[in-house]
Amino acid sequence: IIFISVLVLFSSLAYIYAQEVPEFDFNRAYQDYLHIYGQYREAHNQYITAREQYLTYKTLTAKTLALEQTLDMLQKRDEAVRTYLTALRMKMAETTGISNYKQNTLYLKLDAEVSWYTEHREELTSAATLEDLVDTSEEAESRYNKTSVLIYQALGVILEGKENNIRNQIDEQVELIKDKISQIRDKGDKDTTTAERWLLEAENKLTRSQEKLDEAILVLDSLKPRDRNKEGDYNQSRKLIQESHLYLKEANSYLKELIREIKTADEIKTAD
Repeated sequence: IIFISVLVLFSSLAYIYAQEVPEFDFNRAYQDYLHIYGQYREAHNQYITAREQYLTYKTLTAKTLALEQTLDMLQKRDEAVRTYLTALRMKMAETTGISNYKQNTLYLKLDAEVSWYTEHREELTSAATLEDLVDTSEEAESRYNKTSVLIYQALGVILEGKENNIRNQIDEQVELIKDKISQIRDKGDKDTTTAERWLLEAENKLTRSQEKLDEAILVLDSLKPRDRNKEGDYNQSRKLIQESHLYLKEANSYLKELIREIKTADEIKTAD
């Protein structure tokens, strides 16, 4: 059950994979996760079959097989979560625009979760009965309430980093254009009223973009393990980030118009 939505959580982080990866990076880590997840799905199907046979026949042989298949399924489930968290950490490491504080804080939390699932996987081997496995399995399901919060928050921070990168590039253009407008105004080459108004509009769009991004992060920061609609909250956060991105695009459009206006002015001056 805990994997119903996990597989698609990277959908907003589209990535093109190479056939061969010489070093361990997000690409390799994510492929490892997909491989382990495939093994888990297969083990889960075998577990379902073994469970049905045991419930039907109640023989010692069927019970032994059910115990083996249940153990294999639960171990692969823990391993799938572990590899997913590892891929998430690698994606964060390769994403610029994330503050060092947020990145390091999430690293510590992700590493703690990876350690927990690694240790839990080993603990499963000590279970002697199906009942023991059920109890140990419930521990993982309870833990995943906490893990899922971390996953959503880490994904949100990755998206935040991408938006910050774009905003930083636009901020640099704003400063360059401000200097150019100031030069034109000081020399009296052209009326800069329209250009200054467009620049103000671009800055307003940047402000609205930051406000939407702050709202999105606030939604994720407020997530709690006991929340029943964590995926809905994450989707709400993604929607706010998309709105933030639209404001960035609008700001960029204003800047493009400004650059054309300034370039035209320079060309007219040169021709004169």
